[in-house]
Amino acid sequence: MSNLSKFKFTLILSCLLFLLTLSGCTDFFPAKYEPAGEKDPVTIAKSTYSTLIVDIDLNVGAIHLNVIPTATYLVDVVTAVFIREGSGGTLAEAQEVSSSEIDTDTMRIAFDSADDNIRVDYKYILTINIGNNISLNINCVTTTGEVTADFSDSTVEISAFYLEATTGSISLTMSEVLISDSSPTVKTTTGEQVAILTNLQYASATTWSISSTTGSLDLDLTENVPRNLTGVTTHIFNLECTTGSVDVLADLEQTTGIQVSTEITTGNIDLPGGGSSFTSDSFATALLKYVFNLQTTTGSISFTT
Repeated sequence: MSNLSKFKFTLILSCLLFLLTLSGCTDFFPAKYEPAGEKDPVTIAKSTYSTLIVDIDLNVGAIHLNVIPTATYLVDVVTAVFIREGSGGTLAEAQEVSSSEIDTDTMRIAFDSADDNIRVDYKYILTINIGNNISLNINCVTTTGEVTADFSDSTVEISAFYLEATTGSISLTMSEVLISDSSPTVKTTTGEQVAILTNLQYASATTWSISSTTGSLDLDLTENVPRNLTGVTTHIFNLECTTGSVDVLADLEQTTGIQVSTEITTGNIDLPGGGSSFTSDSFATALLKYVFNLQTTTGSISFTT
């Protein structure tokens, strides 16, 4: 490389670093975080509260949501705090972003790390353990990090459900819970998703939205417990990604009607009987129907029963 080329490269790099500094992105390379301790745990005892709202806006870190059927509390929240090396951040400042409120019979746990200093200097690992016999309103968003959610208790109702990770993965497990949200959403921009749904109960027809721009989508669906139906009910699963595979494993009761449609630009499609669509023989007359709309631009699509 000539001296002139080296000078141009150095000048461009210096300008880039200057612009990153002005924008608040002071680390050209990935930041390192050191453990700083924990925010004082929030533990709410068993009570008559009927609703728990979990509202999280997290920039860097991880969110772990768990239903603990044997819990002796309503909810227990632990926040582990990590501080970026060289930032001068303090544990006291990092602790200011969470709050809890009580309104009539509703308990609300809120977390907001959107402040500029909080956003740049801190990383959090949130662990939220929830007892049973409660209606859950879940709204969790993280910019860089992972989300894991394990809801496995028949006495829990999901009244609202939204999970989003911009850069990171989402792992969702639901078993025997009641879904009363008609449009549950699971979304990533860059990262994979795994959803394991087993014998869910629904208050009404439901449309699931599971999407990713870059990353794979894996749905493991087991619905083989007969339900008492009063009429025709259709549950829709929309799985869509731009670059990545879409894989569905569906273990459904034999009387359940199944319809699968696919859309793909580059890649392979693997459905029962071959082709790009599938409709079970029982679909037209079934009281319980499942419709799967599977889409990717570059990747593969697989549906297995």
